[in-house]
Amino acid sequence: MAKFENPDDIKVILATDCGSTTTKAILIEYLNGEYRLIVRGEAPTTVEAPFEDVTMGVLNAVAEVEELSGRKLLDDQGRIISPSEGKVGADVYISTSSAGGGLQMMVAGVVRSMTAESAERAALGAGAIVMDVIASNDKRLPHQQIERIRHLRPDMILLSGGIDGGTTTHVVEIAELISAADPRPRLGSGYQLPVIYAGNVDARDQVSETLAKKVDLKMVENLRPVLERENLGPAREEIHELFMEHVMAQAPGYRKLMSWTDAPIMPTPGAVGLIIQTIADKYGIEAVGVDIGGATTDVFSVFRPDGETPIFNRTVSANLGMSYSVSNVFAEATLPMVMRWVPFEMDERDLRNRVKNKMIRPTTIPQSMEELIFEQAIAKEALRLAFVQHKSFATVLKGVQQQRTIADAFEQSASGATIVNMMSLNMLIGSGGVLSHAPRRQQSALMMIDAFLPEGITRLAVDSIFMMPQLGVLTEVQPQAATEVFEKDCLIHLGTCVAPAGTFRKPGPVMKYTIELPDGRVSGTLNSLEMKRFDLGVEENGLPQTVRAVFEPERGFDCGAGKGNRVEKEVHGGVVGIILDGRGRPFDLSTLPEGERVSYLKQWMGELNIYPKDKLQAS
Repeated sequence: MAKFENPDDIKVILATDCGSTTTKAILIEYLNGEYRLIVRGEAPTTVEAPFEDVTMGVLNAVAEVEELSGRKLLDDQGRIISPSEGKVGADVYISTSSAGGGLQMMVAGVVRSMTAESAERAALGAGAIVMDVIASNDKRLPHQQIERIRHLRPDMILLSGGIDGGTTTHVVEIAELISAADPRPRLGSGYQLPVIYAGNVDARDQVSETLAKKVDLKMVENLRPVLERENLGPAREEIHELFMEHVMAQAPGYRKLMSWTDAPIMPTPGAVGLIIQTIADKYGIEAVGVDIGGATTDVFSVFRPDGETPIFNRTVSANLGMSYSVSNVFAEATLPMVMRWVPFEMDERDLRNRVKNKMIRPTTIPQSMEELIFEQAIAKEALRLAFVQHKSFATVLKGVQQQRTIADAFEQSASGATIVNMMSLNMLIGSGGVLSHAPRRQQSALMMIDAFLPEGITRLAVDSIFMMPQLGVLTEVQPQAATEVFEKDCLIHLGTCVAPAGTFRKPGPVMKYTIELPDGRVSGTLNSLEMKRFDLGVEENGLPQTVRAVFEPERGFDCGAGKGNRVEKEVHGGVVGIILDGRGRPFDLSTLPEGERVSYLKQWMGELNIYPKDKLQAS
């Protein structure tokens, strides 16, 4: 970023994301007073043999961008031309990476549900996969913990424990465990394993004495300086620094790539979290983002439990994915939970064979309508399970005495202390092949609605071509460009889901509605177990149309203003439109009798135009 003191001088931006299999490149230009995506290119990632140089894949992807855009970006020596002049060069080049398996960490803390969990939050927020959590009270014997540290060979370890001024004994004991394990890093044998200490400041000297000779020890501010407050920023920044300095430097060709970029290379998931945080901050909204991949599902959220201060959380469900981990989704969700979303009978043996084939051949895509419906049913369960894990992790700080009112004492909330509040959620963003590349956008919308069960009034969107990582790192260089491209080119606005929360004992009305659509007012009643869809599209600039709507839930149902209270609000359209969901919240499809379940599924899929009607009726 040294080239441009003023971000407004940046007019042409080149960005890449080096994934484990594919390197994606995008070109952004400032045209007619706004930043827009021009073209996108991709090429196989070249971090492994026979190439063993990540920059080759980058140059191949950039060469495709050159060809598609007509802009010359590479000189005769294969270097990126900078700054731009006319139709030549780019002002800034930035990159993210998850090649080589991304950033793999272990975290350690004194109490599993307190300091160790804070350490895990810091690592996940920095874009790491947390391989294991070591704690004084994790029920493993010291020799088992030592063996585990030796066996896993993480890229780095984050050690925390104790509040400032508190006891030092336990955190020093964990430092001694790490010392006894004498851990070796996953990549490269010529350097010491990085260990970040973010615990009680009074224990620093003892921790240093125990570890300094065996590891590359870094000291940062305490993650939990006092019980009531988390301070994750310094630890996250140090993780990013060490990721660049150690982990990236070991991967073939990364030193060269680092010399090309105008901002530090970021782990891909950390960058995705950054763009979601940026958007949530810019508009003061609460947002949930999900990226479902072949091996893992990442969930990102920004909620404001006090109404003002945004709290960011990220979780990685390392065993929930749509190809490499699909068998695990099937095992964890169980066959009946997957099949409840399928409106026809399928042979169990055939189903299990299909799942195993997907795991063996991860790049295959469904070849028939039955296969597509079945794959999307598995996706709903993978998303649901990942979100369950996320909600259990995104909680108020444990160990802090909570003030309780009489109302709290009587409220039997199943969600416990999670800060995830589906009623206050403003926006749900989906990403990953099964969501971004669904044959019909309605399918993406229904997958997210069925998996996340949004309540009240919630906007839905998907990342069109998975450029959130590049835009995340771009927020560090030119935030205006990142947000403009995110809204106009990255997001496909699906529309709005209106789902009254509440349960019904017998069939009947759930909500009255009046929507002022561009071609006339529509009004009516939404009944229990009914879904309706109304067309409301997008403007020429790609942004959603907005209209006024009034929702009057029945007594016992809540649209965001309390049970039975009328809500008048501006709602957003999209390529799917407005979806009214009268199935109640919480909603459990498996409680319906078999015949009714199939009948309702076909009804909902028909109303929302999820699959071709002739195929649906024939199934």
